[in-house]
Amino acid sequence: MGLKEPEYITCDVLVIGSGAAGLEAAIRARQQGASVLLVSKSQMGLGNNTALAGAAFAAATGERDASDNPDMHKKDIMEGGRFINDPNLVRKFTQRIVGEVSLLQKYGVPFQKDGERLSISRAPGHSYPRHFYGEKRIGTVFTLPLKEYAAKTGVKFMERVFISRLLTKNGEVAGAVGIDRGGRLLIFQAQVIVLATGGAGQVYLHTNNAVGMTGDGYALGFHTGVPLRDMEFVQFYPTAILGIRMIIYETFVFRYGAIIRNSHGEDVIVKHGLQDPMLMTRDRLAQAMMRELLAGNDVDGGMIMDLNPLTDDTIHRLRHLLPASAPDEKREFIVAPTVHFTIGGLVTDASTSTGIPGLLACGEVVGGAHGANRLAGNALSECFAMGALAGESAAHQAKETPPRKPDPAEIDAEKARLESLLGEEQGNTRDLLRSLKEVTWLKVGIIRNQSGLMDARDKIKDLRSRAGMVRTADIKSLISRLELDNMLLVADMITRAALERKESRGAHFREDYPDEDADWQANLFITNKQGEIALEKKPAVL
Repeated sequence: MGLKEPEYITCDVLVIGSGAAGLEAAIRARQQGASVLLVSKSQMGLGNNTALAGAAFAAATGERDASDNPDMHKKDIMEGGRFINDPNLVRKFTQRIVGEVSLLQKYGVPFQKDGERLSISRAPGHSYPRHFYGEKRIGTVFTLPLKEYAAKTGVKFMERVFISRLLTKNGEVAGAVGIDRGGRLLIFQAQVIVLATGGAGQVYLHTNNAVGMTGDGYALGFHTGVPLRDMEFVQFYPTAILGIRMIIYETFVFRYGAIIRNSHGEDVIVKHGLQDPMLMTRDRLAQAMMRELLAGNDVDGGMIMDLNPLTDDTIHRLRHLLPASAPDEKREFIVAPTVHFTIGGLVTDASTSTGIPGLLACGEVVGGAHGANRLAGNALSECFAMGALAGESAAHQAKETPPRKPDPAEIDAEKARLESLLGEEQGNTRDLLRSLKEVTWLKVGIIRNQSGLMDARDKIKDLRSRAGMVRTADIKSLISRLELDNMLLVADMITRAALERKESRGAHFREDYPDEDADWQANLFITNKQGEIALEKKPAVL
C-alpha cells in the first residue's frame, strides 16, 4: 500500500499529543477562542504516559502547612535537580500549578479525599506535604475527564496519526505532515503548533512508558532547529514489577515498613545507607538496586519487594497499588528498575516558546524544569501548568499572526522522503530496535562508564546506518521505521551527552566519575549542525 494524495487540514492551533500537557493546551487554546485540532498517534487520552501514571501531582497550596508556598516548592526542585534546572521554568510551573487544583476539579477530575478535604501527603525530596491524588491511582482519572471536557469546548480530535515532520516557511513553523494507518498523507496548516508528545522511554529495553513514547517530539524539534538540553538525564523508577509495566509506588509502601531484599535476604535500603526517607530519591534507590543486580545478588533478575511487615489492614488499603491478578495473600514481588521519565528535552522559555515562531512545547518533551533528577509528582505538575500556559499562549499568538502556509517545496520533499521508504521489503526494524534497546540498557543505563558509552556510541552509529537501508512494504511498517529513526536519534543524543558529562549528578551516574564536580554545574545543549548532533556546555543559570 502506498501513500494517498495529500489532504489539507487547517486550524488555528495544532496540538500534537494527548496526554495531560496536550489536553490542557487544547482546552485552554479553545477557551481563548482558537479553533483547535488535537492529533494523537494513539487512542485519544489512553496511549500516553499520563494515562499510565500514578495520578499524583505536587502543588504547594499551603493547605496542610501554611509555611509551604511555590518558592519552597521551587527550592526543593532546584535541590533535587542538583542546581542545573532552568529556574525560570521552575518558578513558572510551581506558581501556576497552585491554581490548577481547582480548575482540574472544574474539568471533572475526581480527587481522593479525607472526609471533606482533598487528600494531601508528602513524598521524598519534598519539604512539605503537597501531593494531591486522583480518586483512582491511575492516570486515566485525569486524561478521560480532560478529553471529555475538551470535546465539550469544541476541540477536534484525530487519532492514530503519526506526525513525520514539521513544515516551515521563512523560518516560521506553518504546519506538519502526518500519516494515518490507512495511508492518508495529511498536511496540517496551523498558525501555531504545540508539541506535547511526551518522552522516549521506548529507547530502552525495560520501561513502564506507553508504547508510543518513541521520542518523536525530540526528533521533530531537532529537525526543525530547536535546541535540546540535559539529554543525558534519564530517570529510572526503582520498583517495577518484573514482566509487567506496573510499578509499586515506593512512596506509599515504604512508609508502612516494606523492605527491598536481595538474594541473601539483606535489606538493600539499609545496606546502601538510604534509611532517611528524604535521601531515598528514585535515582539513589535505582542505583543501589542496580549495584546489587550487577553483583549477582538478584532474585530472578530483580530484588524482592517484601510487604510482610505491612498489616493486613494496610495491605487492604493499598490493594489498588498492587497487581489485580495477585492473590490477596501475596506479600512478595520481584521488582527491578525501569525507565520512567526522560528528564531532558527541547529548550523553551518560561512562556513555552521554542524560539521558532509558531512552535511551542510543553510537558515531558521539554527539558530544563527538573535538572538532573525529577522529584515525585512534578511530572504531572509541569504538564498541567505548562500545558495550560502553552494553550493560552498559542491562542494569543494565533490571533496576532497572519495566516501561514507551508512552503510547497517542503511538502513535496517530505512526501518524496516517505515514498522512498516504501517498496519491496528490505531489512527488519524489529531486529534493529531490539539491538538498540539492549545497547542502551546495558551501556547507557543506570550505571555508566567511558568504555561502555563509547561502545554504545559506535553501535548506535552502526544501527543508524543499517536503519537507513530499511524499506517497508506497508504503512504500519513505514511508521515503525520512522519511529525507529527517531529512537536512534534520541539514543545517540543521550549517549553523546552522557559521554561528555564526566561526573555523576542526579540520575546520571558514571562509575568512573562517581562524584559531583562543581565544574559540571552546567548544562549540555544539543543543536542540529547540518544534520549532525553538536554539543555545547554552558554554566547553569541560577
